[in-house]
Amino acid sequence: MRRGRRLSFTACLILAVAAAPAAALAQTVDELYASAVKARQAQHFDEAADLLKRALALKPDNADALVQLGFAELGRNDLSAARDAFSKALSIAPTYRDASFGMAEVEFRSGNLDAALPLAETVAKADPANTDAGKLVENIRKAKQSAASKLKPAASTRAAATMPHRRPDPLPGLVEEGRRLRQAGKLPEAEKVYRRALKLAPKDTDILVALGLVVGSSQRLDEADHFFDWALAIKPGLLDASLGKARLAIWQGDAPRARALVDGVLATAPDNVEALSLDGKIALIEADYTRAGQSFQRVLALEPKNAEALVGIGDVRRAEGDDEAARQAYHQALVIEPGTADIEQRLAVPPPRKWRLDLGSEVSDLTNGLGNWTDSSAGLAYRLSPRTTLSGHTRLATRFGRTDAQIEGRIDQAFTPAFSAYALAAATPDADFLARYSIGAGASWQVVAPAKAFGPLSLNIDARYDNFADTSVTSIQPWIQGYVLDGRLGLSARWVHAQDEIGTRADGYVLRADLAVTPRFNVFAGYADAPEIDDGALVPTRTVFGGISFDVSDPLTLRASIAHEERPTFDRNIFGLGLTARF
Repeated sequence: MRRGRRLSFTACLILAVAAAPAAALAQTVDELYASAVKARQAQHFDEAADLLKRALALKPDNADALVQLGFAELGRNDLSAARDAFSKALSIAPTYRDASFGMAEVEFRSGNLDAALPLAETVAKADPANTDAGKLVENIRKAKQSAASKLKPAASTRAAATMPHRRPDPLPGLVEEGRRLRQAGKLPEAEKVYRRALKLAPKDTDILVALGLVVGSSQRLDEADHFFDWALAIKPGLLDASLGKARLAIWQGDAPRARALVDGVLATAPDNVEALSLDGKIALIEADYTRAGQSFQRVLALEPKNAEALVGIGDVRRAEGDDEAARQAYHQALVIEPGTADIEQRLAVPPPRKWRLDLGSEVSDLTNGLGNWTDSSAGLAYRLSPRTTLSGHTRLATRFGRTDAQIEGRIDQAFTPAFSAYALAAATPDADFLARYSIGAGASWQVVAPAKAFGPLSLNIDARYDNFADTSVTSIQPWIQGYVLDGRLGLSARWVHAQDEIGTRADGYVLRADLAVTPRFNVFAGYADAPEIDDGALVPTRTVFGGISFDVSDPLTLRASIAHEERPTFDRNIFGLGLTARF
């Protein structure tokens, strides 16, 4: 009996072990294809070829899989296998342009220039927007010209027979290798290849432009600009070089310069796909979402499978506050270019949190035996759109046994990426020491855009009118704020001017520094010598203050602060705690 049980258990175990790999391999053709494309784009050519062969074993007439296998074999430099894959794809779909392009690549790398040229020309003519096909045609023609220029008329049959073997021109191969590495994101390797090509052809503008793009992508912007200027010196008005300089201007945050360059290109080439894409990106920076969307849609009309344009449309939708539509566009782009890290990062961004809750409480310890003050607040804000935020705020304050409750409403509006403003109104029913009602407004203007070492720099102003039971006070506070150390250190200086209704004036200033110690941990400190409005009176005060904030998680921030304030009649020490929750 036991022996029978052991045999049954053994049999089940064997079946389970045998079934495990079968289940693991039970992938559909589409799943194998998607994994293979992702592996090929990551330069894992052996893995891609294996996955595609498994897909073709399930569906031998899959032309898409055959084409991808051909490109994977090209990546492994197996020209014979690549030729076989592209040939099979063309036998199934004779008009498959990618298959014809792949076959042209095979012939070009094999040195069969006469066979490669008509294949590449056919693809380029059928799809003028296919820049890869256009580049391949140029490389093949250059190779043919180079070969022809090196041929010398044979003096005799014997001379031709004894002519030494000439090495093939390495330039086309270097250019193609650089292009492949750049598309794969291997910028240092691509730069080395392009520099070798430039030594062979220092006046080749295509190499100069490609090298400028590679160097610019590595954030060496001045050096990249040099290469574009070099190309323009050889060919004034060269569109690719002008567009390269436009990209640099975008990376530098110089939208007006980028706009001028792109507008110049579009004036002569209104259907240039790259110029239209850059026009959309610049319009996004300018917050002109209508123009940005129109530019990206024009790109899609010219190239329906342009993933960059779909990403741009997603960025427009996200900027407009429609996160669901943005994700749809990103998913469409990812279908065209599976595994693209840039698109996957956009999809990984969580949906925007439109609500914000702020809670805070302060306790003040007064000297001279005057007891304590308390001041607590709660605020709730809602982002109505990417440009508009509505908020409400309540405040409960106690002083010398009296309690006031104040309510406030506020609206913030961003008119452009660089200019925003706000307005508020507040009221205190049965006020004892706070203002019976208040109105205020302010604005902020970013005069210097963020840069690597310095910026942004903004000019700001706050104005407020407070009406008390016996008087009223008007205050104006212009201030400036700038950032250094890659935006980690913020410095601000504020001038405070206040005046009551009988003409009493008081002036002062506030200095503050904010430092991001880590991405989650921040500290601030400052000094103020400015008037405080206390029950309608302008009280001179001197204050030293500081505090910390810590992002416990993306939606939750905790705060703590401390301050020492000196007044003519007493001093006070202020201790505060608070939190911000986003949802």
